[in-house]
Amino acid sequence: MTVLQATLECPVLTVREAAALLNVNVKTLYAEITAGRFPAIRLGRAIRISRSVVASALEQGRVAPSGGRNGGTTR
Repeated sequence: MTVLQATLECPVLTVREAAALLNVNVKTLYAEITAGRFPAIRLGRAIRISRSVVASALEQGRVAPSGGRNGGTTR
C-alpha cells in the first residue's frame, strides 16, 4: 500500500492533508480550528480532522480558494 492509498482510506486527516484537499493554506486552517469555526480533534499535541468534515465543507462550499498570497480562506 502506498502512502497515497493509506491517506485516501484513513478516516482522519492531518491538518496539512485537509488543507491540501480544501485548497487552503495550512496556517489558515489552523486559525479556523483555533477559532472554533472548523471542527477538529486534538489527540495530545496532534490535531486530526475527520474526512467526513472535509467532504461536508467542500459540498457546502464553506471553503473557497482566494487568489491571495496565503493560498486560501474559509467562509
